Amino acid sequence: MKKIAGVLALFALLLLQAGGALAQTSDYEIIESFKAKQQFLLGALKNAQDLGQPGQFAGEISRLEADYAPHRKLLADGLYPGTLETSIVELREQLKKTTERVLLAEESRKDKVTIVEVTKRVEESGRKIVEITAQNEQYRAALEKMTVEVQDLNTRIQKLTDENTGLLGTIRALQLENKQDKESIARLKELTEKLNANIRDRDELIVKMMDSLFDEYSKANLSEAQKKNLLAISQQNDYVSKIVTTIDGNIAYVGAAQLTPQDVRVLRDQQKRLAVKWEGIKPFVSKLYPDEPTRSRDITTVDGRLTDLKKGTDAAIWRSLQQVFSANGIAIFPFSSGGEFHGSVLVYLDEQLKDPSRARYQLFRNKVWDSPIKDQWLPVIPTDELSERQRLEIEERIALWGKKVSALLWRWVLIGGFIVVAAGVGVGVAVAMSRKKKTPTVTS
Repeated sequence: MKKIAGVLALFALLLLQAGGALAQTSDYEIIESFKAKQQFLLGALKNAQDLGQPGQFAGEISRLEADYAPHRKLLADGLYPGTLETSIVELREQLKKTTERVLLAEESRKDKVTIVEVTKRVEESGRKIVEITAQNEQYRAALEKMTVEVQDLNTRIQKLTDENTGLLGTIRALQLENKQDKESIARLKELTEKLNANIRDRDELIVKMMDSLFDEYSKANLSEAQKKNLLAISQQNDYVSKIVTTIDGNIAYVGAAQLTPQDVRVLRDQQKRLAVKWEGIKPFVSKLYPDEPTRSRDITTVDGRLTDLKKGTDAAIWRSLQQVFSANGIAIFPFSSGGEFHGSVLVYLDEQLKDPSRARYQLFRNKVWDSPIKDQWLPVIPTDELSERQRLEIEERIALWGKKVSALLWRWVLIGGFIVVAAGVGVGVAVAMSRKKKTPTVTS
């Protein structure tokens, strides 16, 4: 563009100089001047590479024509067979050709740039297509695998559910029979342990199913169509119903089970894990429903079942703790909370303080309180259910009972000692009197 501007500036200068000198030059000089300017402009047009503003060349051609128009006849003789008009026509034809050539070159350059850009885009698109194809293949394989896994999990969950129902029925029947023979107790323990193991296994399967669906759904690179596929799989497998059924089975279990402290730890860990997992997948589950009322109903149902399970587990803990007292023949008022437990134990202890018995104290202390309640049960009962103060009050009352039993023991020891001493004195007196009677009387 700068080159063209320089050419035009030089040509304009020549024209200005010509404008003032044409009137004073000879005919020969006029003709030669025109030829030189016409050839100069013609060469500039042929060599132009970047036209920029074609109108500038057109303007210079028009100025050349106007400046030499008064010498049209002279130029016709000097340029024969050419004329001013044919020379101007030639320049304008060249201008047209140059304009077309430069425009074509510009378009070609732009086309090359476009071709390069399109090629890059095509190559990039090709790479993306390959990546997407690979991702889709991976997703398809993962989806097929997950579908098989979920179906297998459903089958295993249903099998455990059916087996647990049978176990629970057998356990309840044995509990109603209330047989205390060694064989019945062993059978009940065996069935309960089997049921506990099944409950844990089924909870693990439910959590695993949650993980498989939720983890796959939460992947950021899944398309909407792929997410819809996952939702469809969840709906086909009655996802929420499986969760509710599992929790209901656990509620039924804790409603009838006699728990050990170890059972309590396992159950609470499982319940916590299940509750945390449920909170994590709620947003996913919400998308399974086409309408808000159904979504709200089912989510509220699961939330309520988890609350019921916690309450049922708490009740089972206190019921099992009550059994510890009953199994050792200790009559204590029923309790179903930490506060009631505290009150019932204190009432029992206060009754014992009125009539302290060493045998009852040793039974309570050694067979019930120190173990298993204090060392096994109390650690699994949170302090917000049975406070440290309440535990301390029970300990203080038991200690007072122990002191009274000790005092009673010392009293009987003293009484026994007194009896022994008194008996010894009595024996001594009797012996002395007997000897006195046997001594002969001396006569004078």
